[in-house]
Amino acid sequence: MNEITLSNDLNQIELEINHHKNIAGQSIWEIGRRLNHVKENDLVHGQFTDWIEGIGINHSEANRMMRIANELPNSSTLTNLGSTALYLITTLPEEEKQEELSKAKSGDPSTVRELRELKKQLQEKDQQLEEKENQVNQLHNQILNTPPQLVQTKEVIKEVKPHDYDNLKSDVQQLGFKNKELEKQRQIAIQSAKHAEQKYNKLLEERKAVDEKSEKYDQLTEAIENAKGDLDHQQKLISNYKSLMKLLREINDAILKASGLVYLDLSEIINTDSLATAELQSVLSNLERLTKDISTLVDKPRIIEGEFING
Repeated sequence: MNEITLSNDLNQIELEINHHKNIAGQSIWEIGRRLNHVKENDLVHGQFTDWIEGIGINHSEANRMMRIANELPNSSTLTNLGSTALYLITTLPEEEKQEELSKAKSGDPSTVRELRELKKQLQEKDQQLEEKENQVNQLHNQILNTPPQLVQTKEVIKEVKPHDYDNLKSDVQQLGFKNKELEKQRQIAIQSAKHAEQKYNKLLEERKAVDEKSEKYDQLTEAIENAKGDLDHQQKLISNYKSLMKLLREINDAILKASGLVYLDLSEIINTDSLATAELQSVLSNLERLTKDISTLVDKPRIIEGEFING
């Protein structure tokens, strides 16, 4: 959507803000855009708070509208949402934010109550993950600070810490780092999708002004189809990144949860309990099968700029 260049005349800006205050939906974005413009260009010479209060907008409301204008697109699909719903969407993590925007675009936006519940669930999940990570760290410290166990029958000092502990910890940290790198790539794909959508919408607008029987109309139609294909590709790419990142997060969490178990001395149980041994062998078999499947996926030939690249 083409944006109108904003004036630096405060009287004109105040007139436009008062106009948009009487219109639902898009007015929230338009007012926020103008407030950002005034603040970024220091049009009120450091008196921004006094100025917004003078035109009947409190500081908290102004911050919400400015954030909405900065973080959400000026889309006609959002015009039916109120300022509270729009603001709640801006406070969500990027992945959930894009999901809510997609729901609004499809005509099924979440209510304020649903958005608040989602935000609450995300906060509880983050807290649970933090608590679990703290528990793992406490277990690590407890084991590292526990004196070595003496085996009475052989007078042998037994180290509880496994030999591959440092490698395991390093692998978990590296997995978390790579997940952050994937998030950067996903953000690039999101930006590409936004540009593709803007191009697609612009071509649609241009075609409206052209005679359907003209050569220009046919050219625009072909360009629209190409733009739509590019947009679909970028949206699929975003979805794929989301699925991959979810998989990596779950694997990372599973490793963290299971890492504490490797400190237990299970040799006596394994040597005397055939059922326990069978269960462990079953787990190992499943892990090997999963590793093999992932390796097969990773080793498939990849296409980069038209060339086949073997893994």
